[in-house]
Amino acid sequence: MTRDEFDEHILRIQLDGYTVLPGVLTSDECDQARQELEGLSEKKVWLGNLFNKARVFERVYQIPPLLEVIRHFLGQDAVLSGVYGSILHSGSGGGGLHSDGSITGPNRLDSLAPVDNNRRITSHVLAFNVIFCISNFTKTNGATRVVPGSYKYQALSVPPSPVYGERIVEAERGSTLIFNINTWHGASENSAGETRYALFTPWRRQWLRGESELSRIVEPEVLDRAGEEGKRVFGLSALSPYLDLSQWDRESGCPKSEWSHLQRG
Repeated sequence: MTRDEFDEHILRIQLDGYTVLPGVLTSDECDQARQELEGLSEKKVWLGNLFNKARVFERVYQIPPLLEVIRHFLGQDAVLSGVYGSILHSGSGGGGLHSDGSITGPNRLDSLAPVDNNRRITSHVLAFNVIFCISNFTKTNGATRVVPGSYKYQALSVPPSPVYGERIVEAERGSTLIFNINTWHGASENSAGETRYALFTPWRRQWLRGESELSRIVEPEVLDRAGEEGKRVFGLSALSPYLDLSQWDRESGCPKSEWSHLQRG
């Protein structure tokens, strides 16, 4: 990605709340991801924490141009919050729009104080959702709908669809759709007679609660393959100390070596 391309993606996110990065995954990687998703689905395996279930899914946090865009808004210590598979069959999709962050994030209803007057935090980007297009995203196969600029709207409630300005984001296989979690979005109806495949990978600022504590879930060999980058991606430095600060190594998210006997399982 050239500097001009990077600047264009940043401007699109600032204006519209989303952008599409093309060519992030190769055709072979999309084939592998689709095969793995189909295999897991046939075995009735939950399509979550996919980084632990196949090597191809580790790619989602190993792409420098993507990480550069994410960290431009969320900081150098931005944390991955999940890796989920999405299989949308023909005849599925459609319905209303929503914004993300309502379970553990900043749009959680019970976390709003009376003084907030039902208003969201819109002054800063707090988190992204990044969708990997394992299939082509088209107007007829269940591609994501967005309302450009809606991330600036302070009210927590989302009006019923269709909303003025709502559009379907078309993207080629191997692309990623990156959007501010405050952006109103939802799946469109899949009427194409074929199944649409995707990966959902939410990211957050280090100090926000994630959907899952991935630092406790990631398999040791997966973390080892991620190297030094993995400590940031999986949020080891985001872990709260359960010992005295003098006993705690923030970078590794565990006790210092001399206190390793106090390590929790």
